[in-house]
Amino acid sequence: MFPFNPHIRTRAWLAVLWFCLVPPVIATTPDATLEQAIDAYTQAQAVTARGERLAGFHQAQRLFEHAATQGARSADLYTNLGNAALQAERLGPAILAYRRALVLDPDQARARQNLRHARTLLPAWVPKPEPAGALESFFIWRHFLNPAEQAAIAALSFLLAALLLAVAIYRRSPLARNLALLPLLVWLGLLLSAVTQVRAGGTKQAVLITDETIARAADSPNAPMRFAQPLPAGTEVGIREARAHWVHIVLANGRDAWVTRGAVETVEVDS
Repeated sequence: MFPFNPHIRTRAWLAVLWFCLVPPVIATTPDATLEQAIDAYTQAQAVTARGERLAGFHQAQRLFEHAATQGARSADLYTNLGNAALQAERLGPAILAYRRALVLDPDQARARQNLRHARTLLPAWVPKPEPAGALESFFIWRHFLNPAEQAAIAALSFLLAALLLAVAIYRRSPLARNLALLPLLVWLGLLLSAVTQVRAGGTKQAVLITDETIARAADSPNAPMRFAQPLPAGTEVGIREARAHWVHIVLANGRDAWVTRGAVETVEVDS
């Protein structure tokens, strides 16, 4: 028979006490979480004390984020998330949420307007993306397709166009020739999109979410600072390379640096 150990008995009682005192986590539906988030946002708007107001909006932000992880992703949800984060004075998550809203719906006017306002709150020295031009707006759909899907659609479009042109030549059919124009235009559009992506360096869009991120000249904590000042939360960057603990970023003005992996989140919305 093993000797009695009082330490084991004490730990067992502590474990029982812990499970009795800590309430279980109750899984809620996305709709229920959204209702909680909206209620928290509404309550925070009625608070006048600054500390309580910021805490209330932060709670609403966390609930909107939880709803997004539950699958309730939409442009409206991310816009509301951005509004809550902005009211909570958390510029990084706010800009990230607005960017994600515009990925899901490029015509989301509230997200676009609030993103412009949020960018004005960044220090003047922080490089900011130029407004989307006509070409970038035309290719906004590529955010919904991964590179493999784009390549597959381009190949099928080219084959279909070639087949229709062959039929047009063999049968002297104006209809087949005209029908070939549509897949040919799709193929040319995807080709031009790929060229613009290569010119952009194949970077993924991302946002710094932590305050005072120190940018390094190399992927090492001992590397010298790349810039005279730390980068603030909300700085929009592109990701050139991601390693175990470091991410190689490029700013809107083309300057590059290395930051820790936890300081940055991609704009791309997981499906």
